[in-house]
Amino acid sequence: MGRLPSFKAQRRARQRRCVLLFLAAAVVVTFLAYERDEVVRDAEIILHHNLTNHTAARSAPVKDKAAAATVASPKDKDPTIFVSAIAYREPECHPTLKDMFAKAALPDRVYAGVCQQNFLPAGSKEDCAVNQLPEKYQSHVKIFAMNSTEAEGIPLARARASQQYDGQDYWLQIDAHSRFDDGWDQRLIDEYKRISECDPKAMLSTYPPAISMLSASANEKRNMASPRICNGSYTGGPNNMHMFRYVSEVYSPKGFAVRTGFASGGFMFGPGQILRDVPHDPNMPMLFDGDEVLFSVRLFTAGWNVWAPSEQVVYHRYVSYGERNINVFADRQNGQWLPHQVNSTKRVMYVLGMTDELPPEDYRAGLDTHGLGKVRSMDDWVQWSGIDFKDPSHVAAGDKFCRDVTDLPMDKSRVCPISSEAKAKFAQSGDWANVQAVRLKRAKLRTVKVTGRVLGIV
Repeated sequence: MGRLPSFKAQRRARQRRCVLLFLAAAVVVTFLAYERDEVVRDAEIILHHNLTNHTAARSAPVKDKAAAATVASPKDKDPTIFVSAIAYREPECHPTLKDMFAKAALPDRVYAGVCQQNFLPAGSKEDCAVNQLPEKYQSHVKIFAMNSTEAEGIPLARARASQQYDGQDYWLQIDAHSRFDDGWDQRLIDEYKRISECDPKAMLSTYPPAISMLSASANEKRNMASPRICNGSYTGGPNNMHMFRYVSEVYSPKGFAVRTGFASGGFMFGPGQILRDVPHDPNMPMLFDGDEVLFSVRLFTAGWNVWAPSEQVVYHRYVSYGERNINVFADRQNGQWLPHQVNSTKRVMYVLGMTDELPPEDYRAGLDTHGLGKVRSMDDWVQWSGIDFKDPSHVAAGDKFCRDVTDLPMDKSRVCPISSEAKAKFAQSGDWANVQAVRLKRAKLRTVKVTGRVLGIV
């Protein structure tokens, strides 16, 4: 039977155990602090990643550095806006221009280009009457005037209006029967800057609300849901050619901008660089269905992404040509416009890959300069949108744009929180919570193992 350890030996053993326990506690505290910081850091990285061009990482880089930048104003000046509009025998043209300058927060920075297609002489109700605007703004408006009997449809008119662009920082496209909210210019710029934090290659577009909503109260406007175009079908086109056209729209949740696949010609807003990257195609005479679809796909393949804004500041007069007693093709009677429309539709179908058959030779001009972009492919479009124009049965996948984007977890490649309430909800969505849960669970398991090793338990 051995001797019992001396009192000093027992005290030294107790001291060693205390030191080991202290060291173990220090290790645990340090490790937990490290894991906590790692949880926050990982969550912030993931949140930041999802908030910034989530899908652009899979796309090819822009070849020309200038294609990713806007034309900047001098630092001591406010950013400028170019407004592009088309008017076909339009009695609302002058009221639109007048309201545009009157409602702008800084009207000196607003410029416009209008393609005016009139039948009646100057001074008539169809005249945009630039000379009746405030004198200081008359030079801010450039008019491309032509007789309506020579008009060749919407795409060519939009091309001629946008060709008046002169290097302004931002570009807004509307129709010449629009109205504006107070401070529309600054509000659009502010909205774009917030969305560009989520996606630096964003372009805003949606169906603007009806002009009747202008009379709504400020509170009603704040609570107004923002529509987004979310699906389509093969229902349009001349001679039953089954051109794809939009058929659905849903409303985005309050405070959120939502990415979608389609642009509306009645409202587009973004950097002026868009007009350089995706110039309007002037080679599709008399086209009606298919212009917006093609422009949307050209935007995507050029590296730009369409977002429905979180608020509305431009309003649209939705009135049929029949109510104005004017048909868009009225000045091209006896079917003179129909052969052009059929062949222009063939051009659109060829560019979209709906057919391998080239359009007639007279409709092939500019296929290289006004075709698809070089940043992303049609395969990228199909993968992202779920819409394959070659397969009509596949188009139903496009209804994923119509889903409730605020379901948790949010899909952060399609949703951008704008308001503080939206940002709070966004931060609580699936990715953030899941990252913390997984990281903390791993931290606890590692802590148990480390503590066990220090104490000699495992």
